Amino acid sequence: MTEPSPRRSPQEVVARLGHHLWPQGETGGLYMIVDAARDPGLYPGLLAREEEADMRSLYQGDTASELAEVAPYLVRLTRGSAVADWLVGEGWGRGWGILVQADGDIDTVRRHFRKFTIVNGEGGATYLFRFYDPAVLGSFLPISDEAQRAALFGPGIRFMMEDAGADALVLFESVNGDLRRVEIPLRTGPGADAPRSR
Repeated sequence: MTEPSPRRSPQEVVARLGHHLWPQGETGGLYMIVDAARDPGLYPGLLAREEEADMRSLYQGDTASELAEVAPYLVRLTRGSAVADWLVGEGWGRGWGILVQADGDIDTVRRHFRKFTIVNGEGGATYLFRFYDPAVLGSFLPISDEAQRAALFGPGIRFMMEDAGADALVLFESVNGDLRRVEIPLRTGPGADAPRSR
């Protein structure tokens, strides 16, 4: 049985991931879909930072008000900002949400992802689709079909999340309709930053 990895400091996580999250020359933005239901401190933390953060609930109307404390929030992450350092650094290994690189402003990206919060099942039943949970999305994408991927991946969209042990950044992108998965280890040392495709 392997020992769990020691908890990394938030500064170490942000330093190791920075050039993958905000690659030079990329024109798209980096966002995080934060699952406020994952931690009782998330919603108050988002509220405390709302003046410095560009964020939107994925819910709207009465649902957004009634479920504000447990709703998913889309937050734009700017490199070096306190909000980005908090969500990426403190949230790493806690399943706070998924990272998304996407073309378009926050309202365009929000419109795209709002479509997936509720899905229809057999017999007309509706379900909440918690795609913003790293474990859910990480399990769903490898078994998704081409039509599901075409719907989920929009303009310039790439999904990123921690792996199960929080030892690697896992990137998913759609390449000509096929799913590409790349693992970027967080460990340090020679060759540690070499991505592994699957």
